[in-house]
Amino acid sequence: MTREYPQEQLMAFVQAMANVAASDGRITEDERQQLDEVVIGMGLSPSDEQVAALIEQEFQKPSRLTDIVGKIEIRELRASLLRMIVEVACADGEIANEERASVKEAAGAFGFDVSVADELIDWTLASIKLEQREREIMAKLL
Repeated sequence: MTREYPQEQLMAFVQAMANVAASDGRITEDERQQLDEVVIGMGLSPSDEQVAALIEQEFQKPSRLTDIVGKIEIRELRASLLRMIVEVACADGEIANEERASVKEAAGAFGFDVSVADELIDWTLASIKLEQREREIMAKLL
């Protein structure tokens, strides 16, 4: 994140991402790692007690996503959150129907066109496949 945001906005951001990661009932190692990277990128620590407790709470008993995203008022932060939610939801190279629904729910709650959420998901999945293909090709060269 390139600018400072209020702590409560950042915590809602983390809570929303954990919520989406847990929406299909399972947390993959890729999703967890992606979430930790984003938390660090926000200037927070996944090992901070408050952050860790918030994430674990969402993993165990997810809140309503619309309640969480309603806490985020800054449009730039909303757009970044939607992008990061998509990255976490797609981190394992696929997206469950429940995860897609959560992403679209977040987009709608933010006042964004939900068709853009579908576009963002499809682009992200295609990008992951391209990166995987690049690794396969490079492995043949090395």
